[in-house]
Amino acid sequence: MKINKIAIILLALALAASLGTYSPVSAGQPTGYDLVAAVNAYRAANGYYAFNANSLVMAAAQAHADWIVQTGQGGHTGSGGSDETMRVSWTGYGGGASIKCDENWAASSSVEEAIYSAWSDWTHQEVMLNSWGNRYTDAGGGVADWGNGLYVFVLDVCLVEGQSSTGAVPSTNPNSGDAAEAQATADLSNYVYGVNLATPQADGSIKHTVLNGQTLTAIATAYGVTLDELRELNKMAADDSDIWVGEELLIQPAGSALPTPAASPTAAPQAETAPTAVQITPTRIAQAYVPPPTQTAAGAPTATVPAASPAERQTYQIFGILLIAFSGIGLAVMLFISNKR
Repeated sequence: MKINKIAIILLALALAASLGTYSPVSAGQPTGYDLVAAVNAYRAANGYYAFNANSLVMAAAQAHADWIVQTGQGGHTGSGGSDETMRVSWTGYGGGASIKCDENWAASSSVEEAIYSAWSDWTHQEVMLNSWGNRYTDAGGGVADWGNGLYVFVLDVCLVEGQSSTGAVPSTNPNSGDAAEAQATADLSNYVYGVNLATPQADGSIKHTVLNGQTLTAIATAYGVTLDELRELNKMAADDSDIWVGEELLIQPAGSALPTPAASPTAAPQAETAPTAVQITPTRIAQAYVPPPTQTAAGAPTATVPAASPAERQTYQIFGILLIAFSGIGLAVMLFISNKR
């Protein structure tokens, strides 16, 4: 059977083109540097100087983001009961000098949602902008795949004692003047809540009160509704994801049936209660990052870890493409030999 040589050539070119257009599975995942760049852009828009993206602070932020996904524990208390300043010191940042750090974290679908929604309350704004008057010089970002389209974002901002920025530091606290701004302020960003389902009211309606660290995406996922449905119920614009701590969102109107919650990396349904504050008193500085045994903190979200990592999924995809390519090339060679005969 004779086959046109042009057809064989076109088949080979098509296979080559399919290989050339391949892109890694994780290509769209944001990075810690994306997070720091977006925070610096936000600072510039509000009249603040830019942070330096420090590689050691970046490493600490990434380690904490990975730890949150691995253990399912949110918050700022990490490996070995550490806080953000301890974790950054373990990297060697400061060269042995005294350092100071603050931290934000969130489980969000994008860098923008983390900055403009999850961190929209005053406490998280302080960490990104004025930091209670601390002139932080360095920043690090960490991003880890949380699953179900969400990522864990960690932002650490730090300084070495005695070294501070000369940039302008206007106050972001609407309730205090410069004198009050210089006083120590409790870090309320440690209180981050999972999305617990609200109890339906007598008329069948469901209303959810937004707590620190919650995003529109996480709330919609927990209640098993789409973002578009949630926006429509609350008369929000099609691209609006801004919500505020204490805001009451309508999840289900009166007379409706309770939606079935989708599987999500959130806390099990229970009454919303504030976790007990834990006072951490560091006794020594560890020399290496040693993850502790897995445990589940009360009120902390439980992560759903994907069966295969992005790297494994990418390897499987490459193998499949190469198998198809070699099969096609073999077929083309056989057809060419048959044509020659």
